[in-house]
Amino acid sequence: MPSENLPNAVPHPTPGVERRSLLRLGALLAAGGAAALGPARIAYAATREQGTGTVISTYRGRAPQGNDQWAYVPFDVPAGVQRISVDASHDASAGILDLGMFGPSGFRGWSGGARTGFTLSAADATPGYVPGPVEPGRWSVILGPMVGSPDGMAWQVDITLYSGIPLPRTPYDILPAALSGRGPGWYRGDLHLHSVHSDGQRTVDEIVAAARREGLHFIATSDHNTSSTGVTWHGNIPTDLLVINAEEVTTRHGHWLAVGLPQGEWVDWRYGPTNSGVFESHVRRVHSLGGLAIAAHPLTPAAGSFWEFGLDRVDALEVWNGPWTLDDAANIAAWHVMLCLGKRVAAVGNSDAHSPADAVGRPHNVVNATSLSTPALLDALRQGRSYAVESTAVTVDFTARTGGAVAGPGEELPLSFFDTVDVTLNVTGAPDSIATLYTEWGIMAATCIDGSGSGRLRWRGWGKASLFVRAEVRRPKPASTTLDQLVALTNPVWFYAAQRPPYDVERRTLFHTERRPDGSWGSMRPLPGAGADDPSFAAVQCAAAGMTDGSVVVLGIAPDNGLWTTTVRGTATLRPWQRIAGPDGSAGFTVREADIAAFPDGTCQIVATAMDGTTLHQQRRADGGLPGFQAVPGFTANSRWGTTKVSIAAMPDGSAQLLGYGTDGAMYHCVRGRDGAWSTWDAWPATREPRPSPALPCRSPACPTAPPRCSRSASTGWSTTRSDAPTAPGAASRHRRASPPPRWGPAPSESRGRPMVPRTSSPSGSTGASGTTSGSRAAPGRRSDRSPARTAATPSPQARSASRPCPTAPRT
Repeated sequence: MPSENLPNAVPHPTPGVERRSLLRLGALLAAGGAAALGPARIAYAATREQGTGTVISTYRGRAPQGNDQWAYVPFDVPAGVQRISVDASHDASAGILDLGMFGPSGFRGWSGGARTGFTLSAADATPGYVPGPVEPGRWSVILGPMVGSPDGMAWQVDITLYSGIPLPRTPYDILPAALSGRGPGWYRGDLHLHSVHSDGQRTVDEIVAAARREGLHFIATSDHNTSSTGVTWHGNIPTDLLVINAEEVTTRHGHWLAVGLPQGEWVDWRYGPTNSGVFESHVRRVHSLGGLAIAAHPLTPAAGSFWEFGLDRVDALEVWNGPWTLDDAANIAAWHVMLCLGKRVAAVGNSDAHSPADAVGRPHNVVNATSLSTPALLDALRQGRSYAVESTAVTVDFTARTGGAVAGPGEELPLSFFDTVDVTLNVTGAPDSIATLYTEWGIMAATCIDGSGSGRLRWRGWGKASLFVRAEVRRPKPASTTLDQLVALTNPVWFYAAQRPPYDVERRTLFHTERRPDGSWGSMRPLPGAGADDPSFAAVQCAAAGMTDGSVVVLGIAPDNGLWTTTVRGTATLRPWQRIAGPDGSAGFTVREADIAAFPDGTCQIVATAMDGTTLHQQRRADGGLPGFQAVPGFTANSRWGTTKVSIAAMPDGSAQLLGYGTDGAMYHCVRGRDGAWSTWDAWPATREPRPSPALPCRSPACPTAPPRCSRSASTGWSTTRSDAPTAPGAASRHRRASPPPRWGPAPSESRGRPMVPRTSSPSGSTGASGTTSGSRAAPGRRSDRSPARTAATPSPQARSASRPCPTAPRT
């Protein structure tokens, strides 16, 4: 994959106030928490045309002093616009101006204060922004001013709309959920990494290369407040390294990692601890998508970075972030207090690497997982079956034994009153260090490790005298802000069994009713649960199909994303809930979306989108039997079809019609014949490219119609990079992969729940089922990072203009 760096694609040095310096001026920004979510009014300056098909509008405003404030610059996009470019400027001596974009369908990108402009189109977008169709309608540039000056901060936004020839949309590749052939074992990985899609300076390819050099097995790309990283993989997904999609949700009251998100999924950041229940609703949403919530560098003493949502309201704490500092020591002290109170929150360590000078995987986590897969790793991390180390040179073997039972980090070893427990810690790769064992009573044992780097520490405890035991390895050598350096840290072995609360996910009760032949409706009632102790079935999505005999087959996606089915008629449940297995027969199979259609012969056909985006299909027999899912073929016989959403409808002749959103954002259609043969996938007519509008003038010697700033590379064909000249029609990053933007509104007050109304398919007008739920979404937040600001020199004008797009030239 060619470089993702663009002119203006790397963080810009701020002439007046450096980000970290401003963030640490807590006193100056103390008023920010009380600031309204919209600063001073916006003045619309002018609209002017510059060449055929190019319209530039200018907006100006002044933001008051404060930190927690947002402004929205709304503008209308007419039909025929193919690209939007935005340039922003502000009084840098007064503060920082964050920048982002919402479209009619929701989120379209965020760059925070790392850039002063961006561009997006169907074909490409500046890193941090989501490529996709430029829809006509109301758009908004979102501004996040962080102002230290009492006089406020002036800003200006220039918005350029380009009309012209429609640009092609390019799909992204689906990240695999697992690497084959990797069973139970200890796997090393870094969950906190930044690329050019936020304020990092590495491309994803460079991150992958650095992770390989460090010897990691998995990584998570977690750029600030954007989903763009996940939808730009194309031809460059590694086969020897598991990549987990993530986002660093950067609110102005603390940062948290949403790890394990489906590609294209975006988590809002515009809220604070005073917005009751909003943070919790986002965490539940992440859980429902199979993800993990981790508080990042929680005790960093900087405005916006210090964690204000409660240390026990996440799955894990990032107690070790990059090179060891006093902040990390405070994190571990706070985490230890939580353990003493019986709060089982796991600890992790990550590099938070931004620039090439930041070492990927230092520190990282070593995870005891059942396989090298995203679900297995996240489950192990949530339970604390892991330890953190400074590098791949360090290995820890930490166990506790009593009788014939043995437990490691994150596991339970329940003891009776008179039981003895033998704890052993074996360390390699840690020369000239000190190994220590801790319980809630403090240090229980310690030993020195010599220059060989290998050492062993043993300790015997008694009965229920302790709640847990954990281990640390430190090197007595000063670091930047401490007198020692952390080498390794384990999660605790627990000496008692705990009834852990249910995983906190979106919980919505699935209701059922029926519409009678005369058009009247029966009463709404909850469907019974899958277990004897479950009074009702909790679901995040459902679908239903009416059968010819009057019964209804219901699909329900449970909060853990498991796919279940039942059959009802009226108030009677004809078949109990049954969990549907995966293509390989696995009982823990999970899906993102599912739909069902009933056929005149008494069968049903089920389609589902797996968590990795693969579209699956199976035919439920008339007797209720499920033969198993098969992958739906793609454009070629041996390929798989990937969608973000899919639906199915039964036809009178026994064939099935399928519609699905592809990973390029377009809607596709195919037919499954009565004989089981699949047609090819074709773009749905409504989503095909519109009739080309008149071409924009171009001034390049390489362009068949005119001159400048268009260049062609023999190896890559026509390039598309951004330039400061507003007359350019195209411009952007590399070709970006299109994806339908998540359905989020542009304002913090908007809230949408996950769709729960099922589709009903009935060949004979039989009754259907409907579902309702109580779920919530929210909005409002912050950005910045714990580590010092990383900047790069602004590209020269020659570099900016070295590669310009030509709207009329053919692409290779």
